[in-house]
Amino acid sequence: MSRKQIMQVYGAKLVNELQVYLRALHTHQANNDVVKRTRDALHSTLKGYFDREPQGSLQVQLLPEETFLNSTLLPIAMQDFERIKEMTAQLRQMGVGELIFDSAVTTESLSVFAQAVYGCMHGGATIETRAFTGIEALELEYSSSGSSERDAHKVAVWLYAGLLDGLQGLRDLVAEGHTPTMVPFMRHMRLLVDLTAERGMVLRHMCLARPSADTDAEVQQIACRTFLAVQVGHANGLDRSSLMALGLSSILELISRDSAPSEVMTKLAPYTSLSDLAPKVMMILRALELARLGKSADRLGQLLLLLDELVETIHGSEPATLEDVHSQLGWTQGADEEVLEAVLGWLGEHPVGAMATSKRLDKVLLYDHGEDGETLRCREIFDDGLGDVVELHDIDEAQPIIFSGRFDFAYTEESEEGW
Repeated sequence: MSRKQIMQVYGAKLVNELQVYLRALHTHQANNDVVKRTRDALHSTLKGYFDREPQGSLQVQLLPEETFLNSTLLPIAMQDFERIKEMTAQLRQMGVGELIFDSAVTTESLSVFAQAVYGCMHGGATIETRAFTGIEALELEYSSSGSSERDAHKVAVWLYAGLLDGLQGLRDLVAEGHTPTMVPFMRHMRLLVDLTAERGMVLRHMCLARPSADTDAEVQQIACRTFLAVQVGHANGLDRSSLMALGLSSILELISRDSAPSEVMTKLAPYTSLSDLAPKVMMILRALELARLGKSADRLGQLLLLLDELVETIHGSEPATLEDVHSQLGWTQGADEEVLEAVLGWLGEHPVGAMATSKRLDKVLLYDHGEDGETLRCREIFDDGLGDVVELHDIDEAQPIIFSGRFDFAYTEESEEGW
């Protein structure tokens, strides 16, 4: 197995044992023998990792619909999902969204942590102590207005990296003749829709950056298009159901690609796990194939077509300018003027996430539109990083706006025994 697969198997075991340990606190105090047995099992699993990686750490990140270990998406089994979801909800009520373990963790410190959790669980309070020997219990807020940009950025990275993993797995399973469940992707889309509504600017920076050269180009393009589809759809007033269907359509295009419009529904009919979203997803993908043929098609299909062209242009062999993007999208056959204007309008005259030239600062990253949503702000680009966020009023319009940022999601599929 690859290192990532080993981590996923280990992570699923660790999170399940953590859930069993904390669930025992519903009916028993931390010093009860039943709780101690589950504690010892959890400690043994932690020790197994730290015996191999004494300088390492284990970061368990708990989101409402997904669980990560060291930023790796964990494939939680269906029979375990509701239990893990319940644990996540309880910990979040206590103000805990991330648990970090290191090699100093002991059975005693696990008991002290459990006692703190027990007090919160039965007293309805937020956890007061955040640090225990070998354990940190941290907040993780990403979608509320008061949440930190750092947390939002972390969650965006996890979602994107998790989608890359999921797309690889989907492609491999379909190639082997299987019909994978779409439930994990549906959970992923729910989180993406929520994050887009509250923290869309973080996602935008990721999508308008160029991937590193050693990544899987096909899954990169699909993942980026999926994130863009939800963002552009949200900006243009689509409801939650339509955003979910649009994102899932972008994912399932991996399967329906190059099908005749009349064949799309037959090809996707086995994916019954789409439930009530299935008809809408099928219609969007049928419209996409019609649009690719230059025929009249539903606008959501046209939107996916234009976003596919947008991603392909930005991910080209050379960094694209805003003029390149306008030209490429303008020449795309199969999309109405209104849909083209919706995409270009979302990008804007000075697209956040692109690089521009300031007459005073030289090269800058177009960062956001400020707290008022209207004031363009930037960060100066240095050889070793980015400067502070400042207002930008002196763009040199004679210089091109370029999509040349980088966002690395390298695949490390080296085969290793152990860690």
